[in-house]
Amino acid sequence: MQIIGSSNSARQPEIGRAVGAWMSSGGDTIDLVASAWQWPETIANLRENGKIAVTFARPSDYVSYQLKGQATIRPAEPDEVERSSQYIVAIVSTQMRLGMLPELIMPVLSNRNPMLITMRVASVFVQTPGSRAGERVWSTSP
Repeated sequence: MQIIGSSNSARQPEIGRAVGAWMSSGGDTIDLVASAWQWPETIANLRENGKIAVTFARPSDYVSYQLKGQATIRPAEPDEVERSSQYIVAIVSTQMRLGMLPELIMPVLSNRNPMLITMRVASVFVQTPGSRAGERVWSTSP
C-alpha cells in the first residue's frame, strides 16, 4: 500500500494514494502513479513545492517504511498507466485474500487522470508500529 503525504504553503497536510511504484531505470529515484482526479490537493501541493513523504506498507503485516524527499510531477505515459493498472489488480487481489471486501478497497484505488510522480529520496524511516517506529534507517546527509 502506498500513501502519499504532502502539504501546501500554509503547511496544511494532505494525503493521497499511489497506485503503483517502482525504481527508476537509473535506480536513483522512485516513480509513483497517482490520480489527479481523486487526489487533486495532493497533486497541487507537489506541483507547488515538491515536498513529499510516501509510506509503503505491506498489507499482510503492516511492516512499513516512510520515504521523504523531493518530487517532480508530469502526466503518466501509457506504459506507466499500464503498470499502475497491474498494481491495482495485484493489491485488490492481495487484500481480498486477507479478507477485505472489494467495495472497501476499490474506492481509493484510481488511476483516472494519472500523474507520474518522480521522487528523489532524501531519507528513509521505519514506520512499523513498535520500538523502532520513527527510526531513520538511511539518509543522503550524514
